[in-house]
Amino acid sequence: MLKNKFIINFLFYIFIALVIYTVSTFYINKEEKKQLNQKYITISKNLKNSASNLIKDKKNATLAVAMSISKDKRIIDALLNNDNSKLDYDKFSLELRKNTKFKNVWFQVLDKKGDSFYRSWTKKTHDSLDFRADVRKILKNKKILTSISVGRFDMTFKSMIPLFHNNEFIGIFEIITHFNSIAKILKENKIDALVLADKKYKETIKYPFTKRFIKDYYIANLNANKNLLNLVEKENLEKVLSIKDYELIENRILTTLKVLEVDNDLIGYMILTKNLNDIDILDIKKFKKNSEAYVLLSIFLIGLLYTIISYYIYLRSIENLNLKLEKNLKKIKMQEKKNQIILDSQKNIIVITDGYHIKNSNKQLLEFFNFSSLEDFKKRYECVCETFVNMDDETYLIDKDYNGKNWAEYILENPQIRFKAAIEKDNRLHHFTLNVNSTIFDEDDVPYIIVTLTDITQEVKQQKKLKRLNDNLEDLVEIKTKELQELNESLEKRVEEEIEKSKTKDRMLFQQNKMAAMGEMLSNIAHQWRQPLSSISAAISSLKLQNELGVVDPSGFQSTCDLILRNSKYLSQTIEDFKNFFRQDREKSKFLLKKSILENISLLKDKLKHDQIRVILSIDEKVELYGYKNEFQQAILNIINNSVDALNSKKDIEKKVIVIECSNKTLTIKDSAKGIKEEIINRIFEPYFTTKHQSQGTGIGLYMTREILTKHMNFAIEVNNESFELEGEKLYGACFKITLKSKP
Repeated sequence: MLKNKFIINFLFYIFIALVIYTVSTFYINKEEKKQLNQKYITISKNLKNSASNLIKDKKNATLAVAMSISKDKRIIDALLNNDNSKLDYDKFSLELRKNTKFKNVWFQVLDKKGDSFYRSWTKKTHDSLDFRADVRKILKNKKILTSISVGRFDMTFKSMIPLFHNNEFIGIFEIITHFNSIAKILKENKIDALVLADKKYKETIKYPFTKRFIKDYYIANLNANKNLLNLVEKENLEKVLSIKDYELIENRILTTLKVLEVDNDLIGYMILTKNLNDIDILDIKKFKKNSEAYVLLSIFLIGLLYTIISYYIYLRSIENLNLKLEKNLKKIKMQEKKNQIILDSQKNIIVITDGYHIKNSNKQLLEFFNFSSLEDFKKRYECVCETFVNMDDETYLIDKDYNGKNWAEYILENPQIRFKAAIEKDNRLHHFTLNVNSTIFDEDDVPYIIVTLTDITQEVKQQKKLKRLNDNLEDLVEIKTKELQELNESLEKRVEEEIEKSKTKDRMLFQQNKMAAMGEMLSNIAHQWRQPLSSISAAISSLKLQNELGVVDPSGFQSTCDLILRNSKYLSQTIEDFKNFFRQDREKSKFLLKKSILENISLLKDKLKHDQIRVILSIDEKVELYGYKNEFQQAILNIINNSVDALNSKKDIEKKVIVIECSNKTLTIKDSAKGIKEEIINRIFEPYFTTKHQSQGTGIGLYMTREILTKHMNFAIEVNNESFELEGEKLYGACFKITLKSKP
C-alpha cells in the first residue's frame, strides 16, 4: 500500500516537472529562433555591405591607376598614327601581377567610334563595343566613368578615361579589373563568394575568360569555391538568386547581392555565404543556457519538496521492510543448505571456482583429499588446480597460464577438446576428465565456473592394456597380408569368368528385349492392318454382289480396284517398315534424327490414334547423328511405348500428350502421365524392374534403352519428373533427357 502511494506521488511529481519543462522549453526555443533570425538578418546585411564596400574600393583603385596611366603619350600617338604596335601594356600587366594586388589587369584603348583599338590580353581588335551601356555613355558625355559591365570576355570593373588631342576627342583609355581580388578578401574574412553575370549576357560573352557557366549564368571569379558551386548547382539556382534576406542551407548562411551597371540596370549577382560555425552566437547560447538553468532549478526545488515527503514515508515503511528482510535471509540460508545437499549427492567431485580460488565444493572433494571441511582444504590449496600433476600431455591440464587464460577459462574456450587432470593420492595417480560450465549471477561481475571431475583411472588402465595388444598386431597383419595376396591371385580368374557370364547375360537380355519389341510391333501392325483389311473385304463383297445382280459399272469397278490396290500397297509398306526396324545394323552410319523418330511414330500411329494420344515433335530437319540407326530407333521406341503405357494406365488424364524436342544437343521426351513415383524413379533402368503386371511387361525395355544409348551410341540418358506448359495449360510427367554427344 505504501509502495503504491509512493509511486503515485512520484508519478505526479514527474507529470508536474514534465509540464513545466515542456512549456519552458517551448518558450525558450521560440525566443532562441527569434534571436537567431535577427542575428542572421544582421549578418546578411553585413555580408552585402562588405561586398558593396569592396566593390566601391575596387572601382576607386582601378580609377586611380587608369588616370595615371592614361597620361602616357604613346596612347595618343598610337591613336593619331593608327598604329598600336608600340603599346606593350601586356608587360606592364605582368609587372603589376608580380608587385601589386592587381593580379589580372587588362588594358584597352578604344577609338572615337567605340571600336577596340588595342587589347593587352589578346590580339583580337577592331570590334565595336557600343553594345556596352558604359561605352555609349562615355562616347556621349566624354567624361571619366567607372562601371561594372559585361564585355565579350568577362564581367569586370572598368575605369574609362576619355582621350583628347588639341581639345578634340580621339578615343578612350580603359583599365579592366576582375572580381577575383574581392572574392579573395572576402575569403580571408571566412566569406565565400560566387560572382555571376546575368543569363541575358550569355550570347554577349563570346570569349569567356573563366570558361565556366552555371546553366546560362557566367561565373566571373576564377577562385570560386568548389563547395559553394556544388551547393548552388544542387539547389535551385533561380531560388538562390532571389533570396531577399538569407537562407540556411547545409549549415551555411546564404545571401545574394545584386550587381548593377551604370544605369542601375541589373547586370549580375554576388552569392555570399558563410559557415554557421564561424558565426558568434554566444549571447544566444548564454540566454538559452541561463533559461534552462532557471527551469531546472525550479524542477529541483519541487523535487526537493517531494524528497522530504518521500523520506518521511520511507521512515514509516522501513521497519516493515526490515522484518521482511529477516524472513528472506532465513529462506536464503535454507536454500544454501538444499544446494549443498544436491552437490553432496553427486558421485563425482564438483568444484565451484573462478579459475583462481575455490568457492565451494561437494563432500567428495573433501573425502578424496581427506579433509574435514572446505576451510581446511583452502588453508592448504587456494585452487584445486594446485594438485594437478604434469603428465607432459597437452590434454592434461596443470596450474599455469594458457595464453592469458587460467586452466578453467582455457577449457571453456576449447569445448571440443576432452581435457583431463592427474592427481596423486597415496603415491598413486588418479585420472579425471574435466567438464566445465560457467554462469554469472546478477550481483556478481566475476563468472562462477562449475567443474566436474569424473574419475577415469580404470579407463586409462584399460587403454594402456589395449596399446600393448595393438603392438602385437603387426605380426598378425603380415600373416593376413600374405593370405590376401594368395586370395587376389585366384580372384582374377574368377573375375574373368564373371565378366564373360555378364556379357552372355547382356546378349540374352538384348535378344529378349528385341523379341518383346517385336511382340509390341506385331500388335501395332494388327492395329494398322485392321482398317485396310476391312476396306478390301467390303470392296470385294460389293463387286461380287454387283456381278451377281449384273449391274457392274465400269467406272465403279475401276475405283474399287484402285481402293483395293492402295490398301494392298499400304499393307506391303507396313511389312517393309517392320522388316527395316528389326534389321541388324552391321556398321555405323549417318542418319537424320527427325526422320528416324517419324518412322517410329509411323509404326505407332494407329495405336496412338486409337488411344487418343497426341505426339508433338519439335526437331530441326538438319540434326544428324552417327551410329546404329535401328538400335537407336529401338531405344526411342521403348521410351515412347513406356509413355503410351503410362498414359493409358491412368484414367483421370484429360490431355494425353507426348512432347519430343531437341535443343542444344539434348533430346527430351516428356509426357503428361503425372510422373514416376519418387521412390522408384532411380530404379527404372534396372533389368527386370517393372511397375506393370508380368503379362504386360518384362522389365528389360528401359534397361536395354540405356545400354544401347550409353554403350553402343556413347550418349548419356537421365530421367526426372518435370512440369511444363502446353497451350496455356500446366502439365506434369516423366521427362527423359538424352545428351547427343560423347560422354566425357
